[in-house]
Amino acid sequence: MTTNTVAVHGASGTQGSALANRLRAAGYQIRPLTSRSIDLTDIESLVHAYRHADAVVVQLPLVFDPVALSYAETVLAALEKASVRRAMLNTGGPLPSEPVGVPYVDARWLLADRLPEAVESAWIFGPGGPYLENLLQPWSMRRVRERGELVYPLPGTLALPWVTLDDIGDAMAAALSGVWETRVNLLSGPQPIAGNMIAEAVAAAADRQVRWVQATPDEYQPLLATVIGADAAANVIAHAAAPTVAPAEMVRPGPTTIKQWALRHDWADRG
Repeated sequence: MTTNTVAVHGASGTQGSALANRLRAAGYQIRPLTSRSIDLTDIESLVHAYRHADAVVVQLPLVFDPVALSYAETVLAALEKASVRRAMLNTGGPLPSEPVGVPYVDARWLLADRLPEAVESAWIFGPGGPYLENLLQPWSMRRVRERGELVYPLPGTLALPWVTLDDIGDAMAAALSGVWETRVNLLSGPQPIAGNMIAEAVAAAADRQVRWVQATPDEYQPLLATVIGADAAANVIAHAAAPTVAPAEMVRPGPTTIKQWALRHDWADRG
């Protein structure tokens, strides 16, 4: 078991906490970096946070203002100044081949493009499709328990490479241990899964009837706002792109099946 320290941006958030938990399970000591402990506009704040860390997991907050680009520049400068040897970027979603004029997207594109210049060893990880964790938000779990409905703004018949953050975290741990050499990786589940199939797996795990419900963007936005705030939700919906299939050579299937994922979570209504 290693005792290497990994500094994880956003370690208290949905994505960051899941990644930190998997890295911790692999034997790494986690240094959580949150808005309370770092200032993304201050290089020295980040240099101090990175000092003596063996690796850094980079994630940016859900910000659509131009300041997101400044965050990316500050992170890159701090990684270099702190002489961080290894860093991994969680893109949090698909990235275009070039900037698109949306700061939230372009900041991540900038990090993916320049991270290999800032550190000795860099890995880019991202989801090959939607995160299954999108279905675990408090309002979503409550809807399953109260109405037997799994709600998401996609058709139930559309098969996509859904992925769990556990598999991305395990891939990051494998990269740090030296058994994952590919630098740019998109993770998916073992096979494409349609929403109706996810609902069936949740129904089996919850021991109750569950059906997939496709929400319209207007219906989904206020639900999302309860988790990430009204402004961020409006921007996510406004800039949401139609699901795309990544090149097969860039996608690596993770091991977690939809049945295994569903059984890991408590879907029961306990009053």
